[in-house]
Amino acid sequence: MARMQDEQRGGAPLMAEGKSDAEVKLILYHWTHSFSSQKVRLVIAEKALKCEEHDVSLPLNEHNEPWFMRLNSTGEVPVLIHGENIICEATQIIDYLEQTFLDGQIGNTESELKKLAEENPDLQEAYIAKQKRLKSKLLDHDNVKYLKKILDELEKVLDQVETELQRRNEETPEEGRQPWLCGEAFTLADISLAVTLHRLKFLGFARRSWGNGKRPNLETYYNRVLKRKTFNKVLGHVNNILISAVLPTALRVAKKRAPKVLGTTLALGVLAGMGYFAFMLFRKRLGSMILALRPRPNYF
Repeated sequence: MARMQDEQRGGAPLMAEGKSDAEVKLILYHWTHSFSSQKVRLVIAEKALKCEEHDVSLPLNEHNEPWFMRLNSTGEVPVLIHGENIICEATQIIDYLEQTFLDGQIGNTESELKKLAEENPDLQEAYIAKQKRLKSKLLDHDNVKYLKKILDELEKVLDQVETELQRRNEETPEEGRQPWLCGEAFTLADISLAVTLHRLKFLGFARRSWGNGKRPNLETYYNRVLKRKTFNKVLGHVNNILISAVLPTALRVAKKRAPKVLGTTLALGVLAGMGYFAFMLFRKRLGSMILALRPRPNYF
């Protein structure tokens, strides 16, 4: 398989000869509405990296096609190609980007703990133990069963986030200096939280989770996230999610199966249009009938 074995062992990745990391093209295979893909794309945008993106449609089963399986035998998105390196799985891709492109580092609690352990030999065991616990929690968050459990305990989790955001606000009381989840910098923790909140919004959990003043800090946080140019570039408005998921897939199906699909689509479009106008005409006539049947007041 094309995936680099050195990357799996944590060794130094190979680079194209004669070129720096920044000069080698980044290519990302992803699906626009994949949770893992969104995190990787947001990291790339936050680091202002140039990247050639290719949408691999899961509804069209493109992730199981031979060309993609040769990139990643598990058939899962996202997959990043950088020179001779092929990196699979979102967490590994994000780590690779952080280690390879040092300019504009977002910040990673795990890497910070590793650095602290090296700088403080007397606390090395404590930092390493904490790093392992953190890594275990991060892996749990990528586990589907764990996510279902989290959804069952959604209220408790969001209460914890609300409390943490309140604490951050109290630590920086100055006006105009609103902190992010881990301080003033927008970190990987914010990326995970931002994508999660956006998904909850799409699923219709926003009002229940932070609407109507229920969790004001969380609501303010999410509104600030929406104003970030990088976030809008990658995820866009929540109302466009369904449209942007359906239309590209429909167009690909039409392209693959044209002209048969084109004829069927045209026929359905004409029928839908006729049905819509018939409905509007019926509603107008029904309204007129109701007004005609309504008893009129007698003023004499």
